Amino acid sequence: MVSLREITSSLYGAYMLARRNPDALSYFNISTEGFYHSFAAMLLAVPLFIFENAIDYKSIGTETSLISFLFLLCFALWISWGAYLAVMAILARFMGFSDRYSVFVIVYNWVQLALIIVWFPLSIIASGILPVELASGINLVFIVITYAYLWYIIRVTLNVTGGIAVGFAFIEFLVVILIQATFADWLFTAAS
Repeated sequence: MVSLREITSSLYGAYMLARRNPDALSYFNISTEGFYHSFAAMLLAVPLFIFENAIDYKSIGTETSLISFLFLLCFALWISWGAYLAVMAILARFMGFSDRYSVFVIVYNWVQLALIIVWFPLSIIASGILPVELASGINLVFIVITYAYLWYIIRVTLNVTGGIAVGFAFIEFLVVILIQATFADWLFTAAS
């Protein structure tokens, strides 16, 4: 079971990576045990993810019930998260970086939790206080920063070129879009 110390250390490591600190990886548990512990981030992200989307639910035009909506969103989150890691596992094997794949997974998992933690208050402020255009702008800026951060994480953990890192970050974008499109009909049902 993952300890509170490992969680906080990993989240601090995510912060240090964002600051491009060369010692940032030392805050993560880079071991086989740490690899499995990092998947706790998927569970820890759920309460914030649910709360944030429950707040946004009223402004979304859907006839899907709140419980079904939140369940489907969480399921889509886990599928896209896991699908990206599965794609990267296949690429790791065929592109010769399988020895660094576990480090990438550990960091990626904890960084995803860190990003959800950072986005949580921003989303509440943006959707509850700011005009729609400004909130959309903040959302777009956050997404761009997130992918720049992912690019950096890929470079650091997998030790690949900037161009390859761009490709791997774009694959994550495609996976997320594909999963969202798959779930869109269930999430955004209209009244008949």
